[in-house]
Amino acid sequence: MENVQMLFPIEPKEFWRRLKAIVEEAVEQKGKNDPSIISDKRADRPLLKATDLCDIFKVSKPTIYDWLKQGKLKSIKIESRRYFLWQDIEELIKSSRPATAAKK
Repeated sequence: MENVQMLFPIEPKEFWRRLKAIVEEAVEQKGKNDPSIISDKRADRPLLKATDLCDIFKVSKPTIYDWLKQGKLKSIKIESRRYFLWQDIEELIKSSRPATAAKK
């Protein structure tokens, strides 16, 4: 794409950098407006770490481990680390939607 002739008063590298920033901002904003949209990179990985869940649910690690103790979450222990299946997390999100809609 470096050989593309552009009729803008801006360098091509700067144009692509700005365009990328605009697209990333739009995607991020869409994700904030619709919590059902979760980053594809998480969906591509079948096993998630506790920190990934913290990002998804916007909670702390102790909360994640409390949910484990309460049975709200299932995990897989590999050696000394805990992992969570993406399918289980997706199921939890789907099952919690009707409960939140009923409260409103």
